[in-house]
Amino acid sequence: MERVVTNETIRNLKGIKIISIGLAIFVLIFATLLIDQPPRPKPSTAPVKEFSAERAMQHLQQIAKDIHHSGSKQIEDVRQYLMAELTRLGVQPYTQQEVGITYDNQKVDLHNIIGVLKGKSSGGKVLVLMSHYDSVDMGPGANDAGTGVAALLEAVRALTNNEQLQNDIWIVLTDGEEMGLQGANGFWKRAEHLEQIGLVVNFEARGSKGASLMFQTSEDNGVLIEHFAQAAPEPVANSFMGDIYRLLPNQTDLTVSLRAGIPGINFAYVDGWTAYHTPEDNLDNVDLSTLQHHGENALAMARQFGNINLENLRTSDHVYFNLFGLLIHYPSSLVVPIAFILWVAFSALLFVASRQQHIRLRGMTTSLLALVGSALLSLVLSFVLYQLVYMLWASKVTLFNGATYDAYLYHISFLLLTLLVHGFLLKKLHDRINELEMMLTGMLFFLLLLTASVIWLPGASYLWMIPLIIHSIVIGFSLYKKDAKVLSGVPAMLVTAVVPVTLFTSLFHLLFIAMPPFKTIVVTIILTLIIAMLNPIFRLLSFHYRWFVTIVAASIVVLLAWGWIHAVPSEERPVFEHLYERY
Repeated sequence: MERVVTNETIRNLKGIKIISIGLAIFVLIFATLLIDQPPRPKPSTAPVKEFSAERAMQHLQQIAKDIHHSGSKQIEDVRQYLMAELTRLGVQPYTQQEVGITYDNQKVDLHNIIGVLKGKSSGGKVLVLMSHYDSVDMGPGANDAGTGVAALLEAVRALTNNEQLQNDIWIVLTDGEEMGLQGANGFWKRAEHLEQIGLVVNFEARGSKGASLMFQTSEDNGVLIEHFAQAAPEPVANSFMGDIYRLLPNQTDLTVSLRAGIPGINFAYVDGWTAYHTPEDNLDNVDLSTLQHHGENALAMARQFGNINLENLRTSDHVYFNLFGLLIHYPSSLVVPIAFILWVAFSALLFVASRQQHIRLRGMTTSLLALVGSALLSLVLSFVLYQLVYMLWASKVTLFNGATYDAYLYHISFLLLTLLVHGFLLKKLHDRINELEMMLTGMLFFLLLLTASVIWLPGASYLWMIPLIIHSIVIGFSLYKKDAKVLSGVPAMLVTAVVPVTLFTSLFHLLFIAMPPFKTIVVTIILTLIIAMLNPIFRLLSFHYRWFVTIVAASIVVLLAWGWIHAVPSEERPVFEHLYERY
């Protein structure tokens, strides 16, 4: 019997394909965000060799029960508690006194606390685990950096219940960090510290929740990244973030040791930025999962670097990033030759595609103009939208530290607006540009960004390089088969989507929780390029144009309406207007 394929059957199959691909993209995004979350906190009954957030919280309740800025009576109480706990743990604590200067030019006594956990072969280079125990004078500093201090105390307890490590470990808790790193400056002025210490691992916070990020290393970090990848139980890190941080004016205690030429690694968490340097940085706003992750990183770094030779920890930099819970890393020296190969491969794809008449000069030119226009229009409209939102209501819930309540709603709105803009232009130019032409144009821009990153931000090169490798293989296969329809098949769409969706979901998430909306508007340009690279998927999902526009536009309205409705300062959402002039 001859099978008759009706228009209704074709529409049904198209609908199934749209739902399947849409669901797959959603699952990828959701899984990526889930993997980047901190682990569940362990109870106080956890085995003694493991880190327990509940046990660490008992320390934090003593450290952050009140504001304890440098020179205050409260910091003396905290210092006595820390000295007593370190003594109980057998790490022989002592204090190093320095004279600090407050922001209003008053002298104040600073006291760094140093505890020594002896290793089997004392005499080699020392590992330093560092945090600061002073708070700002506006809040108790439960997160900044009370969790770091509490995590180190609990990590030391776990270490003392395990086999003795090879190297000495110094627990260094600095004073005066919030006054301009003065305690750290005093510590590193001492020549014996510069001579004895091989590595510093620092713990900080600029938020109240989220994953403990390994966001900074010293230069020539190849060995450090190899050991971090081996040891970290749930690593969250990428070299793009590390390169960007090097360009920012932000400083932590690790800044001082890096200037002194000591290798180092920095951990912090940045979600929940609205609590940073405010009275809300209190015990009620400490996330036990975040504390667990912070502490597990501390314990893992101690065990890993406490058992290796710390004499020479410098080799050429590595590029590194998270992918499905793993830390992928490779020498940055590979980036230049791979970039060259990708340019050659792209040129070959253009040549073969043109010979096979899959692409036309007019189509490539049109797609180039459309992509540039879409990126610029998305950027401008998002900027205008942000200005309106900020002027109408977001300014009322923006704090003195730069954080805005519900900022994530606005970040997502910019991305959705970009989808609308690209969808509109693609609808107008649908018959003038085919899928392969748009994909190759997207690849061209990725190659340009890869080339720029090789020069200025090598740590960001993976964002462009890995998707380009996969796209080159998939498009090359379609040209080998002489069938461009391969690109619109489900297997090709899924293969080309997995890596860019995963990498950029993780990156966008980090940017959104760490930066204000007006600084992340630039990601609309990146999203436009990603859409071009994944053009078959975007064409499929926007196939029913009216439904696409309705759903995306309605989502923007809902997000903005939610932000507007909740843009009211309250006890749950304080803005601390009385602190604006002091900050």
